[in-house]
Amino acid sequence: MRNAMVQLCLVIIGISSIHAVKLLQTSSFHVRMYPADGADRVWAIQGKDSTEMINVNGEYFIRSINPGHWQVSVEANEPFRNARFDINDIKPGTDIDLGEIRLQK
Repeated sequence: MRNAMVQLCLVIIGISSIHAVKLLQTSSFHVRMYPADGADRVWAIQGKDSTEMINVNGEYFIRSINPGHWQVSVEANEPFRNARFDINDIKPGTDIDLGEIRLQK
C-alpha cells in the first residue's frame, strides 16, 4: 500500500512538472481598442490557425499562445474600417502589451 502511494505521488509530480514547463513556453498579448465599442471582433492569426480574442471593456487579450509571428485582425463596426497588424517574433513566456489601436473612419 505504501509503495502504491509513493508511485502515485511521483506520477502527480511528473504530470505537474510537464504542465509547468508547457506554461513557461507559451506567451500572451493584449491590445486596447479606441473607441472601445469600435470593433465587432478581433482575431489573432498565426499561419492557418486563428482564434478570437476575448473582449473586456475594449481591451482584447489572448493567453497561452505559441511563440512566433502573429497577426491581429480587427473587424470594425461602421463607420470604422477593418484593420490588420503584424506582431513579429513573440518570445516564449512573455506577456506583451501592444498598446492602443485607434480605428480609422
